[in-house]
Amino acid sequence: SAIQSRGLGCSLFQNKMLITTVSISFVTQLALVYVGFMQKIFHTAPLGFGDLGIILGLAMGSFGMHEGRRWYERRLERDEVWVGSVGELA
Repeated sequence: SAIQSRGLGCSLFQNKMLITTVSISFVTQLALVYVGFMQKIFHTAPLGFGDLGIILGLAMGSFGMHEGRRWYERRLERDEVWVGSVGELA
């Protein structure tokens, strides 16, 4: 996915194409769920605060686990570089 292929050192907000794509997708999904005539066409119903809270919680948990994995991989990479440097000096 676009988020997973962004490398360990690249910030999420440096990828303008990703931000644009996610923003357009988000606005389109909101329109499908909350705009009256689109609700009739696509047979959708507005989500309640409880449903939105569940979705937001799951999304934040998934994002947090992904960022935690990236942090762990950066730490492993940094430790490998440090151990390799010490080995070269010995």
